[in-house]
Amino acid sequence: MEFFLFLIIGLLVGYIGGYAGIGGAPFLVGLLVLFLGVSQFEAQGTVLAMMMGPMSLLGVMTMRKEIFAQWKSIVVGVLSYAFFSYFGAELAFSIGESLIQIYFAILLIIIALLQFIPSDFFKNDIQQVESIHPLWMFIIGSVTGIIGGLFGIGAGVLMIPVFMSIFHLKKEYARALSLAILLPPVSLGAFIKYYQEGVVDWSIAVILFIAYFVANYFGAKQGSKASTGIFKIVYGVLLIITAVIYFFS
Repeated sequence: MEFFLFLIIGLLVGYIGGYAGIGGAPFLVGLLVLFLGVSQFEAQGTVLAMMMGPMSLLGVMTMRKEIFAQWKSIVVGVLSYAFFSYFGAELAFSIGESLIQIYFAILLIIIALLQFIPSDFFKNDIQQVESIHPLWMFIIGSVTGIIGGLFGIGAGVLMIPVFMSIFHLKKEYARALSLAILLPPVSLGAFIKYYQEGVVDWSIAVILFIAYFVANYFGAKQGSKASTGIFKIVYGVLLIITAVIYFFS
């Protein structure tokens, strides 16, 4: 029975991620904790294990031009993220599971609010660019790596608004940069710490990865034909509901 529940969650979140072009790791962690009785740290460690696979491969293959133009920033982003994600994981275990649950609920609300930002919000009179200086990418990769390790997520959903609002990166280049950074096993540092703590369930991770990867393709294919505005709002509302349940659980 649990096998089918994990399979359904992987398919559902994978489809949502592909359709709306957003990360599904925060939702995965929340569902595992609230509805399947997995502990917070085990959920985070298991999702990190799942992310060791090339989850964003299909998306990256459609953005070769934008990725090639930013290869230096991508390399710096991958290395800085991978290195600092370990320290994020160390920080998580030093804080403790009960407090991390509270902080995770706050994170869900922040991610949810990002979904309500109109797609044309970042359009302004400032000239948009097609790359970010590697030094700035090092800083971004370090900060998001710590956040990713702290909460067991990829943090790509936090990168894109920063790329577009602060650095005025064109939307397609921002999405390509985020997806390319998260394509390798970029959370390796964090994964090592969670694995050392014995909070990784490989059987769940494999089921979620296969289900997510397959459903992500069909979600992305369908999402390219339709507006994702309403879908992202629904996703945001679901995240807020999940956060509220966290606070009262």
